[in-house]
Amino acid sequence: MPSRITCTLACWMLVIANVLMCMLFQTTEAQYLTQCRTPEQSAGSCVTVTQCPLVQNLLKKPLLTANDVQYLENSRCGVLNRKALVCCARPVIATNAATQAPSPVPSLVPTNIVPVDNRLESLEQRQRLLPDECGLHLSDRIIGGERAKLDEYPWMALLQHRRKTGALKFHCGGALISTRYVLTAAHCIRNIPSTWILTIVRLGETDLQTNPDCTTLLDETTCADPVQDIAFEKIIVHPEYRAIGTEVRNDIAQIRLAQDAQLNDYVHPICLPLDNAARTQSYDGQRLVVAGWGQTEEDPLSQYKLFVGVDGVPEQICRQKYPQANIDQTQLCAGGEAGKDACRGDSGGPLMYPGRRGYQEVMILAGLVSFGKKCGIQGVPGVYTRVGQYMDWIVGNLEP
Repeated sequence: MPSRITCTLACWMLVIANVLMCMLFQTTEAQYLTQCRTPEQSAGSCVTVTQCPLVQNLLKKPLLTANDVQYLENSRCGVLNRKALVCCARPVIATNAATQAPSPVPSLVPTNIVPVDNRLESLEQRQRLLPDECGLHLSDRIIGGERAKLDEYPWMALLQHRRKTGALKFHCGGALISTRYVLTAAHCIRNIPSTWILTIVRLGETDLQTNPDCTTLLDETTCADPVQDIAFEKIIVHPEYRAIGTEVRNDIAQIRLAQDAQLNDYVHPICLPLDNAARTQSYDGQRLVVAGWGQTEEDPLSQYKLFVGVDGVPEQICRQKYPQANIDQTQLCAGGEAGKDACRGDSGGPLMYPGRRGYQEVMILAGLVSFGKKCGIQGVPGVYTRVGQYMDWIVGNLEP
């Protein structure tokens, strides 16, 4: 028979306080809504105590056994705003902002649906949150598989995860679209090991081995500003994202940064395909460019930011190359030239093209790296999420 802790109410509260304080001081990373394992080793989600009926019922017991206290301690999985998080097999989480009362937990972590901000009554008003100046670039080189200059593609972002071992690794890319938002692929958030924790978004990077990055030309050295490592405030995964077998749908997510990115020559947002013509245009045969730090022929992750030119591929041809993937209008295909492709570390990174905003030449975001077969195979294009198809969703989630 398990031993009992026969406490007064004050004693019981002290026990619980000690357990929760251990949770707070032994855990430094908030992991709200990430996957976890309960003390029974069942699959669960890391949530607040108020969202876990089992833990709540346990805390309501007038007397706690030593096993109860141990269970509470083994349930802990993180902290959020100095509140303990527990691993729960059947959490109660409100997901419909229109019918549920707002959660008392701030949205610092991944959620599927973002409550509508009543201060912004239309998409047109929300669109004003996007920058007037975007997509500025100083080069028209979109061929090769070459190292990018310090100030080329300044909207490039890197997502850093802490792995189970504690090692910090860059796993995916993204594209800065405003001072507060980065677009990436949903699979960079959902299809990762449960022990990985997204830590920061890095902006202004070129060479992973140096900070600041510098270049020397004709005996004159130029250095970029230091990189910006910014924590995230919220992650919004498309509510209809799915990846079942070879079929991937709605592979897009938004990251709201915890603070504004400081714009300079090396950190600058890319333009979005806002108007109807840009949203629906055909990229068949058009020269596009994809950039990132992904796998190369020699290394699993490039030290340098690289870019390569790829041609848009008609949807019908792409379907033939991926007969089980059910390619549709929310996706686009590009590439297929031997040795020129996006690879694994480029996931979530931008596929872009040169266009115009008024009288200014700019780069516009066409797609996000989604999936493909082995990199750089002749005749086999890569598949990208077509950003133009998601503009209402993207703009609708913007907040001041």
